[in-house]
Amino acid sequence: MANQPPPPGPGGYGPPGGYGAPGGYGPPGGYGPPGGYGPPPAGSFGQRPYNPVYGTSIVKYSEKSRSTAFLLSLFLGGFGVDRFYCGHVLLGVLKLLTFGGVGLWWAIDLILQALGAVKDSEGLPLAPPQVLEGTPTINGNHVLLASVLAGSYGVDRFMLGQTGLGVLKLLTLGGCGIWHTIDMILLATGNLRDSRGNSLRWE
Repeated sequence: MANQPPPPGPGGYGPPGGYGAPGGYGPPGGYGPPGGYGPPPAGSFGQRPYNPVYGTSIVKYSEKSRSTAFLLSLFLGGFGVDRFYCGHVLLGVLKLLTFGGVGLWWAIDLILQALGAVKDSEGLPLAPPQVLEGTPTINGNHVLLASVLAGSYGVDRFMLGQTGLGVLKLLTLGGCGIWHTIDMILLATGNLRDSRGNSLRWE
């Protein structure tokens, strides 16, 4: 029996091998938040491009300036110059021959210009003032219309939150008309601010 191996000593029966803690079962990967689902590109699925300035859809504007058209309507509207400027030659001739519809057509066009409702000969809206300071919140169309219709009573200044100037303008009847005219020019060109120094919002 010389060839038989000696019996194992005590402690020779350790734990069976090959049964360690199971590996490869960490948290499943590849399940992060889905990517590639950002906002749809501008213009797709009927979506209109976004204007980050005023929070509205971007509009294609005419090369004609709304400020220029308003000033022409204010000072030379009785001769149809504003309509000629917008490319409305026939309407310009008619307005010229009737002296601005005896003043009535002139007044109506001035209101339409204040509201930005007049378009050029290609049907595009006129380009509004591009001056931008602060955060525009007050609608410039409404303030300009108020200036045209009741600027002598300081209504435009009240709308801008400038109460002191509004009262002074009211008491002087728009500075005998001079202050009234200057304010219309400043508004139309985008150079009048609200009480916090913000530009007006043009639509």
